[in-house]
Amino acid sequence: MYKDYLAFAIELGKEAGQFILPQQGKAGGQTLKAAKDFVTEMDLKVEALIIERIQAVYPDHRIFSEEAGVIDGDSDFEWVIDPIDGTINYSMGVPLYGVSIALTYKNDPVVGVLSFPGLNEVYWASKGSGAFKDGEQIHVREVSLAESIISHSDFAKDGNKEANTQRLELLSKIVNDVYRVRIIGTAAVTLAYIAAGRFDAALYMSPAFYDVAAGQLLVTEAGGVMASAGPYTLFGQKQAIAGLQKILDGSK
Repeated sequence: MYKDYLAFAIELGKEAGQFILPQQGKAGGQTLKAAKDFVTEMDLKVEALIIERIQAVYPDHRIFSEEAGVIDGDSDFEWVIDPIDGTINYSMGVPLYGVSIALTYKNDPVVGVLSFPGLNEVYWASKGSGAFKDGEQIHVREVSLAESIISHSDFAKDGNKEANTQRLELLSKIVNDVYRVRIIGTAAVTLAYIAAGRFDAALYMSPAFYDVAAGQLLVTEAGGVMASAGPYTLFGQKQAIAGLQKILDGSK
């Protein structure tokens, strides 16, 4: 049903990834966006490229992008974009970053593409058709919470002490019940890794939709789930999510 949209998004993701790759580790002038976070010249350049390509093919579609905000259209379809997820990693030359492109229909993700040029990997999914890495279908793992690798969201970029304290408390609640905890600084890579069975679950506090729209579709199409527990949004394989919910909802 979404075959043409998916093919377009895959090619766009690959093009955008190759556009930003040469500047990995040398992203150019940086403007302070918030404590511990930056918006780079390449964020804006690749965002402009993505928006231009979408508007040329689907001029009636809405667009919601991290830097540009909302661009109105007459359609129920909306493209949700994070031009570079993992900007700090990208700026520092750490290859864990990527381009996140999702197409939603009435706010429901139906196509998702995650392009990771530093890793030479592209992930994609369309609603009802499975999740794929470089053309090979992928699936979440099926292991207990005790065997699971859990990703924790990064600490507050604005230096919010209350939020940082809450994240530390979360770590203390789960660390003895899981196999490992990882923080890699990018939701896009994290969710793709869950879909591919490299990680098992991720926990976020109020994630921005552009950070997770493509990734959540990958996870669910790979057999995982999106859920909630208290103030946290969870993504992952079912056993890990069920175990985390028991801990965070206080039933364990």
